[in-house]
Amino acid sequence: MPCGTALVFLGYFVGDWAELAGAVVLTAGMWLVGWLTWTQVRRGVTDRPTRALLGVSAVTLAATMVLALSWALGEATGLPHPSVEWMAATHGVCNAAGFALCGVAAWHRLRIRPL
Repeated sequence: MPCGTALVFLGYFVGDWAELAGAVVLTAGMWLVGWLTWTQVRRGVTDRPTRALLGVSAVTLAATMVLALSWALGEATGLPHPSVEWMAATHGVCNAAGFALCGVAAWHRLRIRPL
């Protein structure tokens, strides 16, 4: 994921095709995180709210990274794609709330141990 992030950043200066390559690499990494969270981390969790938070976090990545790919592909090829404003309102907000907030809440719940 760091390489994908760096490529996306570099793409702002080099060109849209580098940005698309970065989006592909970053998406692959994020999908791997979501898949591992869904298949490995959730497996050992018996607390239903924590499982749900982990599930929302994992599923959000799958959906929002499709948006990122569609935007980067559209920028590189000229195909119709969402505007930057729409991306901020969907991809950005969903990642912040669905992936990050739910993920942090789930990991926090996993750390809490009853006395």
